Amino acid sequence: MTIQKRLMISNFAANMITALMIFIVSVAYVFFFSEAAFNKGSGSAGGIDRLTKRTNILYIFEEEISEMKWQAVLPEGGKETEITLLPEAQRIEELKALGYHIQVRSPYGVSFTNMEPADEGMLARAGNVTENFSYVTDKELVVGEKISYADRDYYVTAVYSEDRVDAGVERSMTPLYMVPKGIGIGFFLITVVCITAVSSAFSRMTARAVLVPLRQLKKGAKLVAEGDLNYRISYKERDEYGEVCEEFDVMRRQLKEAFTRQKRDEQQQRELLRGITHDLRSPLTSIKGYAMGIKDGIANTPEKRTRYCDAILTRAEDLERLTGSLSIFLKMDAENGFLHPEKVNLDEYIRQFLAEKKAWLADRKVEVIYKTQDPNAEAALDIREMQRVFMNLLENTVRYRTSDRSKVEIEVRQNPQGVEILFSDDGPGVGEEHLEHLFDSFYRADQSRTSPEKGSGIGLAIVRRIIEGQGGQVEASSDGGLCITMALPSARREEKA
Repeated sequence: MTIQKRLMISNFAANMITALMIFIVSVAYVFFFSEAAFNKGSGSAGGIDRLTKRTNILYIFEEEISEMKWQAVLPEGGKETEITLLPEAQRIEELKALGYHIQVRSPYGVSFTNMEPADEGMLARAGNVTENFSYVTDKELVVGEKISYADRDYYVTAVYSEDRVDAGVERSMTPLYMVPKGIGIGFFLITVVCITAVSSAFSRMTARAVLVPLRQLKKGAKLVAEGDLNYRISYKERDEYGEVCEEFDVMRRQLKEAFTRQKRDEQQQRELLRGITHDLRSPLTSIKGYAMGIKDGIANTPEKRTRYCDAILTRAEDLERLTGSLSIFLKMDAENGFLHPEKVNLDEYIRQFLAEKKAWLADRKVEVIYKTQDPNAEAALDIREMQRVFMNLLENTVRYRTSDRSKVEIEVRQNPQGVEILFSDDGPGVGEEHLEHLFDSFYRADQSRTSPEKGSGIGLAIVRRIIEGQGGQVEASSDGGLCITMALPSARREEKA
């Protein structure tokens, strides 16, 4: 239930319960307090004196007459000017229960009466009863009221007798302004206490519903600020606070993932710096040694000087290749939009690439066997950067082979998500413990790094950046050689996206 609905129900319940309490107190007052007050004499403290009681009797009569519905009746054979009025039967019964007997007179005589002989005697003693006339004894009262209808005056005379009053009806008709001061103050205080109690109870309930999640949010925010990203808010209600707590937990998880990613990136940067330092130091040391040999005259023959110069040139080429690879890697790391994929027919693309590198492959004695399950398979890829992927893999094969020849198989096949390109060679492969880290920057299975001429260790890291940058995935396996599986989304899937 939402907080808004909960507050609406709470306010509604508070008002209804308060109204019910007021009603109960009012009923209790009418049936208990007013009876006691009426039974007290005129000299009793807090009672209702006879003048007040008679005022109440007159008030009830005037109220009933003012609400009376009259029926105009033309006597049989009479003229229109002889219209008489008949009172409402229900009102007559109510007045009778209150101790009143009624007589209605028109200019032409009595049109209605329910008076008894004793009432007639009372009227005789009162004399001519007209408008606003009253005659009072200890237990009886005669009152008159004039009403006008169709420009004619009619007189209603009532005889009240205390002996025929239904006490329960009398209590229910007692007007509120006649409540004694003590009882009125007590009633007011009870009402205030009831309203205060109900309001306090519902206020505590509402405050609990609001404060509990706020305390949890406050605690969570404090722990996150202190670096504790494992605290989870346990608020389970499906309301507005539940949504806020859920969003807070999403933020916490994202911060935790970002922190973990930051630590991983920092670790990779440290590995990158260590790798660069080592791979730069090795060729520089070699170049320095050969240069010192030439300078000190160790290379004292033309053949030795040529060999030393060739070694220096080779190490310089290693440095150039390393800085080139490093430049590409840093560019890919800094620029998210360095790739420009386009729809390509993989069969045509790979065949064209192999044709362009035919001389390079022959020079290094690399035999490539290419096959495809679907000549029409298409993928969205960056043409130039994908060539870099294939070249890095071919150079990796040549660099780590154990013979002077290599055999490479390239296969294109379909998968449910798109297409796969398998690149496998007949080299020594790598151990299972190294496969997980093979695509990390500057990682090599040769952890001693005693052979820098075999590469910098970022070639496969570049392969992963390019493949993942095109929305694909890459993984390595080793079974008699190294196999690189590159999964790419199909061109049709990219167009839909």
